[in-house]
Amino acid sequence: MRRDYDVFEKFPDGSTLWRACIAGRYEAQRKTHELAENSENEFFLIDIHAGHHLPFSLPRASTRPLVRAASAG
Repeated sequence: MRRDYDVFEKFPDGSTLWRACIAGRYEAQRKTHELAENSENEFFLIDIHAGHHLPFSLPRASTRPLVRAASAG
């Protein structure tokens, strides 16, 4: 049985916004990943039937500029 998951976006002020209801954990994680690629905010999933909160994190690229080493010679 595929479970239903609600996808939420959490904003810096602590408020949340419902983004989608997706059937199946894999599909819900894929949709959350897609949403997170276009936002700096946090996202999480809730398993509707079990009431479980599933955090989601997307590794972010470093915002530091790359520095090239000076050529020796």
